[in-house]
Amino acid sequence: MKESLKHLDFSGKALTAPYRLIGSRYYTGSDFHASAQGITTDGRYYYCTGTVLPLKFHGLTKIDMQTGEVLLKKENYLPPILEKQGFHHYGGCTYFENQIYVAIEDKDSDHPCIGVFSAETLEFTGQYQILGPEIQPDGNLPWCAADKDNRLLYTGFFNHCDRINVFQIDTLECLRSIPLSHMVEHTQGGEMWNGRIYISCHDTWPKKHIYSIAPETGRVELVMERDASKNLVESEGITIWPMEDGSFFHQLDVIYPFTLAIRRYSGPEA
Repeated sequence: MKESLKHLDFSGKALTAPYRLIGSRYYTGSDFHASAQGITTDGRYYYCTGTVLPLKFHGLTKIDMQTGEVLLKKENYLPPILEKQGFHHYGGCTYFENQIYVAIEDKDSDHPCIGVFSAETLEFTGQYQILGPEIQPDGNLPWCAADKDNRLLYTGFFNHCDRINVFQIDTLECLRSIPLSHMVEHTQGGEMWNGRIYISCHDTWPKKHIYSIAPETGRVELVMERDASKNLVESEGITIWPMEDGSFFHQLDVIYPFTLAIRRYSGPEA
């Protein structure tokens, strides 16, 4: 799949230092089904979440970052305590202290939750926190991102994302909301790195965008514009980790109908 990249500011001016596509790995079958929503990493493994609603399929995977091998997979796995409450959609995820925090939406779109899973086994830990409509209106919870240094968790909204919410990660208590300087649309994944939150958006076609958010001020900046060319691609989750080959951004793309790509791009530290 051929892609072109430009580093842009909000005016649309092309800057001189383009990001590079380092490489892509592709997954199909149940590996695709169990991995095509969210992605996060501890620097050794990718942890992915997947949901295919027409098939009533839910899953999680653990993938070797260096080789791309799927090491562990939980297929058709939705904890009964969550399923009984109407939860049916794994979204974005984030890693913190050997646990995976997953944004989960319910079929009635009125009470999403954060669910916590073991990074070692991918088993549900039993910890979850329902987020009421005053926090995440319309059951909208596409992603979450851990602030490891400050023990915080951030969440946003899919459409018309004009603020982010801040939680204490140990208790999942909502502390406050932060207004954003620019509204962003169709946000699919988020991850924090070096004090900034990076957001993957499926906002236009064929162009896809990655933004950064400064949590202290809510300032939003456009980081990268990606061109999916003539392919029908949906941007999903994003994670960040610098690798020896220059990779920095790790982006999930669904290539319709049944292929998943994990794409690695250079970043500001490359």
